[in-house]
Amino acid sequence: MRSLRAMIRKEFVHIARDPQLIGFVIGLPILLLVLFGYALRLRPDHLTVAVWDQEKNFFSVSVKDRLADEGKLEVVEVDSEETIRTWLKDGRARLGLVIPAGFSQRLAADQQTPFALFVDGSMPTLAQAGLFGARVLTDEEASEALRFDDPDHPALPTRKPPIEIVEEILFNPELRDSDFFLPGTIGIVIMLVTLTLSSGLVREKEQQTIEQLLVTPISPGALIIGKMLPYGFIAALDFLIAAVLARVVFALPFRGSAIGVVVLAALFILALLALGALISTLSETQIQANFMAVFVIVPSVLMSGFVFPIEAMPRWLRPVAWSLPMTYFVEASRGLTLKGASIAELGRDFAALALFAGVLGAVSIVRFRKRLA
Repeated sequence: MRSLRAMIRKEFVHIARDPQLIGFVIGLPILLLVLFGYALRLRPDHLTVAVWDQEKNFFSVSVKDRLADEGKLEVVEVDSEETIRTWLKDGRARLGLVIPAGFSQRLAADQQTPFALFVDGSMPTLAQAGLFGARVLTDEEASEALRFDDPDHPALPTRKPPIEIVEEILFNPELRDSDFFLPGTIGIVIMLVTLTLSSGLVREKEQQTIEQLLVTPISPGALIIGKMLPYGFIAALDFLIAAVLARVVFALPFRGSAIGVVVLAALFILALLALGALISTLSETQIQANFMAVFVIVPSVLMSGFVFPIEAMPRWLRPVAWSLPMTYFVEASRGLTLKGASIAELGRDFAALALFAGVLGAVSIVRFRKRLA
């Protein structure tokens, strides 16, 4: 019994001498609780709807006010249907509505007016939420508010609503869940492989072979790059396998350019390699490196838009989502596969991944040099 107590005490002493490990063990449950409690919501409060108002009178304003007040949508004015489609393609809006000219005249004549509603179907959850929000234009309350009734000549009890919503779902017309999940799934696979393999420097530290590498005529930067690039080639191969399987087995469309897909994969892998190198310079043991990787992987899965829409998260948590490389990869990969967007249209996402790769790589090299000094 005394030997058992001694062994237990010894292990607690080892744990207490590793403050980083204690921080991870305590911090991970807190992180998960906060994410699940605040960030993970399926239905957003305010989706952006781009409205082309060709009528511009009291009645069209009442339609837009109803969308904002009852539909919980954020209304933004645009000047054409082409602008609506552009905004849906680059993600500035999730819905687009056309209020046609002659709407008020049809109201006065007790005629139904078709409104074109364009929906971004790349994220089925948001598409369904947008369709639900647009229903406030055709419900009984809206119909009564937009009717002109003569008290001396009561109307028929059964009449069509003044507004008819004509839906057009873009990019993913069938709202297939596989088309929504697969672009992000490819990114998750690459992240798991890259961050797991890229802790090579930590293994060198644990095996005490890092000193042998340091006496060779190679600079710290070249040492880190040489350790990371082989894992980059492996990650690129995994990306190719995952992309081919997604296309052949699940019929994932690749509407964008092949060059764009290749560039996106390269930038994402470089950003992950730089992140893995930084984790290696911050860690002394493989356990520490694994915990740090978990702290990146869990928020990336939950907050990048891979499963839960960023629009549904509290505004104070969204900067955390946009601080993750995975967020930009998910947005760009869906743009390339489902929307047929170009590199120029996804320039922000490509630039962000390049910035992650450059900054994290530079910080890793600087930290490694300081450690040697």
